[in-house]
Amino acid sequence: MKKHKLPLVIVEWRDIIGTSGWEKPSEIFPPTFWTVGYLLKKDEETVRVVHTLDEKGRWSGVTAFPAGCVKSINKLDF
Repeated sequence: MKKHKLPLVIVEWRDIIGTSGWEKPSEIFPPTFWTVGYLLKKDEETVRVVHTLDEKGRWSGVTAFPAGCVKSINKLDF
C-alpha cells in the first residue's frame, strides 16, 4: 500500500439550487451534503479533496468546492 500524508476528512457543504417552477421562494433551501476524501489543499477560495492514489503516488478523483459553500471540514481518525 502506497504511503501518503494527506489527512482523511469529511467535508460538509451546501449546494446551489435553482428552480424553474412556481415554488414559493420561502420553500427553497440549498441542500447540505457530506463528502469524504483526503484533503489536498485548502485556501481562501477553494477546498480540494481527492479519493484515489495510484502506485506512482499520483492523486486523482478531485472534488473542488468553493470555500464559501463549505460549512465544516472534520478530520477522520481510524
